Amino acid sequence: MYRIVSVTTGAEIGVVDTVSYIKVGSSGSYTPATMDDATGVAVNSVAYDLMGHDEVNGADTVLVTKFDGGTAVAEQQRIINGLLISMLEG
Repeated sequence: MYRIVSVTTGAEIGVVDTVSYIKVGSSGSYTPATMDDATGVAVNSVAYDLMGHDEVNGADTVLVTKFDGGTAVAEQQRIINGLLISMLEG
C-alpha cells in the first residue's frame, strides 16, 4: 500500500493500493505515466505534484511512501481488541 502525504502541511491525502502516476501530456492535459516519467499523482481525481516538480499548476506537493498494509491492519486489530477487552472488564 502507499500513503500520499502533503509536503506543505504533513496531512495524509490518502492511502491507496496502487499509485496513479500522471504527467502533463502534449495537449496540456494529464495523462497516465510510469513512476519514472511521472511529475505528479492523482488521488480521488485530484492532481498533485511530486516532490521536485511543479508542472501541476497550483497543486500541493506530495510525497509517496510505501508501507506494509498487512502490518498496519494487524496493529489496528490489536488496538481494537485491547479496547474491547477493557470495555468488557470494566
